[in-house]
Amino acid sequence: MQWNRLILWITTALLILLEFYSLQTDSHYKWDFLFLMLMIWSVYFIRTKIKLHPLHFSLLAVFLLLHNLGTFGTYSHVYFGMEYDFWVHSYFGFVSALMLFRAYHLVGPYRGWFMYLAIIAVILGFSAFHELFEYAGAVTLGEGEGVLFIGAGDNDAWDTQKDMRNNLLGAVAGLALYRFYTSFYRPERHKRIR
Repeated sequence: MQWNRLILWITTALLILLEFYSLQTDSHYKWDFLFLMLMIWSVYFIRTKIKLHPLHFSLLAVFLLLHNLGTFGTYSHVYFGMEYDFWVHSYFGFVSALMLFRAYHLVGPYRGWFMYLAIIAVILGFSAFHELFEYAGAVTLGEGEGVLFIGAGDNDAWDTQKDMRNNLLGAVAGLALYRFYTSFYRPERHKRIR
């Protein structure tokens, strides 16, 4: 069995278990299940086109699970001196940067510094879309938790800016790590595919 397929099915099973819990507790996270499933399956379907590495796919799966752990109230807690929201947004930027760097480096249209700029622009675009989506949900549905509501971790007047900053910090860390990796660790395996 392919690693990416195994990761997909394990993540799907875990998300289903979390969905059962959310339904039992009537958590607003029951709605997030649809979006998370759409995300993991969409990435899986384009895996060949983006040259998805199983490590990156597993890191994305961890991100989706970390987000959905909000059903247990994690977004209202502080871990290692930072709000849970900081960790999740930073981790999203980090994972997205790894996935995009590999895709752009191997098959993407960009090279050099513009590739880095394009990756950061895409990640900030995803971040902005998420914040607008969250805003639309809050305006129409009110307070609560999950991606469609304003709730724990979102009550700061600067929440949108902080979330985007945290995505950016994670993206820069991911780009720096991948650049280091491709420069010093077996770079011949990472040549562009034409």
